[in-house]
Amino acid sequence: MNATPNSIPAWVNRLTIVVMSLMLLYAVVGIPEFNRDVLVATDNVNPLNRVIWLGLLGAAAPIALVRWRAVLELLASSWALLLLYAFFALSVGWALDPDASMRRIMFTIVQLLLAAVLLCGLRRASTLHILIACVCAMAAAEDLVAWALWPGYAMTDEGLAGLQLQKNQTGLLMMYGCLSATTGYFLVRGKWLRLMVAGSVVLMAGLLVATRSSTSQSIVLMAPVVIPMILLVSRLPAPAIWAVVAAIPAAITALFFGYLAWCGVTNYDPWLPLRGVTFTSRLDLWEFAVQEIAKRPWLGAGYSSFWAINPAVQPSLKSDMWFGTYAQINEAHQGYLDLLATCGVVGLMGGLFVVFRTLGIAGRAIVRAEPVDAADHAGRMAFPTAVFHMSLLVGLLVHNFTESNLFSNNSVLAVAFVLAALDLEKWRLAMRRPVTVRYPNPAPIRGSVPNAMRI
Repeated sequence: MNATPNSIPAWVNRLTIVVMSLMLLYAVVGIPEFNRDVLVATDNVNPLNRVIWLGLLGAAAPIALVRWRAVLELLASSWALLLLYAFFALSVGWALDPDASMRRIMFTIVQLLLAAVLLCGLRRASTLHILIACVCAMAAAEDLVAWALWPGYAMTDEGLAGLQLQKNQTGLLMMYGCLSATTGYFLVRGKWLRLMVAGSVVLMAGLLVATRSSTSQSIVLMAPVVIPMILLVSRLPAPAIWAVVAAIPAAITALFFGYLAWCGVTNYDPWLPLRGVTFTSRLDLWEFAVQEIAKRPWLGAGYSSFWAINPAVQPSLKSDMWFGTYAQINEAHQGYLDLLATCGVVGLMGGLFVVFRTLGIAGRAIVRAEPVDAADHAGRMAFPTAVFHMSLLVGLLVHNFTESNLFSNNSVLAVAFVLAALDLEKWRLAMRRPVTVRYPNPAPIRGSVPNAMRI
């Protein structure tokens, strides 16, 4: 796994870049759906989807044949994620719609295998980061062109949707692009390349505003404040880090009970600030999801077997609430409730363990990551990429409070998480075996990022 750039054949690296670019482009853009009036609450999946994913996996077969040892080592290192997927697969046995659940877990496994193979075929760790930023910029350009040519289609009443099914998907894509391109700016060299990256950030930020996707916008605005704080904490001694981690929920709990105590003393209604607030009608969805979770608290309804399944067994279509007839709702708009509804307490605890374990690896990567030039020569993760992964993981946790893309195979952020988790596991394996790199010239390489200039 700890391969230097020259130890991977050049043709493997080139083929990997081509297949990974196609995979990212498809994961980001997908197959445009030009009829937004189609009801999507049933299991209505384009059959071309499975052909494309299997075709990408087949195209990566030569890479797997050459790098199979590294692939197996990477998958073994990702044991927590594999165990979670194994539980998802077992849940097919008690799923409300076993056929839909089986198809979706198979897609998830194909995505995992494809991501592992492609990551093991790259010579430089920064290639993944750069490709993500490029693909997101391409998707943003496509949405801009769609807005200019078909304004009535691209701009919906809720906000800019572009070529995506609805505006929240476009907002998520632009958020992903802003995070990747902003940190990727420090991976490229040359005035013109950096101007292009800066221009793509401006474009994606502008389209993000046009989507009016408040969650994605909040994450992008929050990142410049939260990420530096995480960087500061990550450099503290281990006991201090654990103290900070424990202090955050303790402080939140203290504020909550302090507020309740103040309400008791002043006879103030504690629910008054929330009265009339519906979070864009999400409260109805959350209330319904909680009622359904109570019916299957431990194991849930089966992986991805709650929304968008056979209408005869889909719980939401049996409800007398507004979304029981308005069939365009295919998620609870709350990732943690959706994971509870589909996989129960066991699945939620397992999913959170995987996410926070990955966050821990990202924190170690930030502390031990190398400057760009040194990382490229050794085939390791550079500091900007470690920051990108951390910002993505924090964004994932925040985004799932009002949207649902936690371990869902039909979401950009779910695919992004798998790539980030495996890339961090790859870095962890590489750091177990230090590499001695001989530089042809001891002088600093032009364009390198000194420690003092790290993000």
